Amino acid sequence: MKKIYLTLLSGLFISQVANAQTLTKAFNEPVVGDTESKKGYDSVGVIPKNTGAGQTWNFQAFTANTNTSSSTFTTPASVPASAAFTGVTLVEDQGGGNYNFWKATATNYELLGSASSTLTFNYNGSSAIAAIWPINMGYTNTDTYSGTVSGIASGNLTGTINTVGAGTGTLVIPGGTNFTNILQVKTTNTVIVTITLPPTTLTVYGIDYTYYHGSQKFPLMTISYSDQGTGYTGATWLNQALITGLNDKNFDATFQVFPNPAKDAFNVSLSNSNNDNGTIVIYNAVGQVVKTIELGNASLLEKNINISDLSSGIYIVKTTLGNKVSSRRLLVD
Repeated sequence: MKKIYLTLLSGLFISQVANAQTLTKAFNEPVVGDTESKKGYDSVGVIPKNTGAGQTWNFQAFTANTNTSSSTFTTPASVPASAAFTGVTLVEDQGGGNYNFWKATATNYELLGSASSTLTFNYNGSSAIAAIWPINMGYTNTDTYSGTVSGIASGNLTGTINTVGAGTGTLVIPGGTNFTNILQVKTTNTVIVTITLPPTTLTVYGIDYTYYHGSQKFPLMTISYSDQGTGYTGATWLNQALITGLNDKNFDATFQVFPNPAKDAFNVSLSNSNNDNGTIVIYNAVGQVVKTIELGNASLLEKNINISDLSSGIYIVKTTLGNKVSSRRLLVD
């Protein structure tokens, strides 16, 4: 039950960039085909979760344990239980028959409910808004949600979720690698579940601290606390992509966007040893397509792209090469 109650932002929240302190729909919202994998770590001393600007969060001495967690994002049509969740656009498959059901709008990322083999939580009274894009330092949003419980028990639930852009600074991951321009997001979630028979009320609390960087779509590190009435327990997770080198798989190592920041134009350069067809799509901060450019299929793809018609702001340069995809943030002055 813990996994169902407390994963409101497990999927929420790609390439070094000038500044990663703004989360956008185009860059950070999960889409079909995404996978978030995490490796568990044990704490050494006090867990760093201080908030505010100019912080340093040092996890260097933390040690790996045997815990892992993985979520794959798929289509509603592939999960029969989706039919019960009105408006669902994306399903987060956590494995073991556990699912979260999401709705993405032009500006919002909302949780419609969760299901396991024994219990279903359907926020059919009001969805839980996990994000209103963009998210940066000082962002805050509080949302209430409600719905029903069904399965081996039945009843109702109400909840409150508060999301805050709580800190900026430098993150030191286990092993000692430093990442600057980090955005810390703090999420506090309270769920009150009222079961009809036998009459039971259960209050569940959860607090997540997530640390985002421009090199990854999902958080580099996550600290999760939960309390189901017996006191808080905690877990620390490291993004598995930092261990396995997923970026190289998606040709990030050869994909360059320069200059960055840019004003009137920028250059793209990437190796294409398989001579796949390449395409670039540029998105604005709310996920709208503002430019599409065909790159061809040469073994070295280089192109100068005019952006003099774009307003100042943060954009996502998404490049597709055959069946591989990689992205870069672009700051337009």
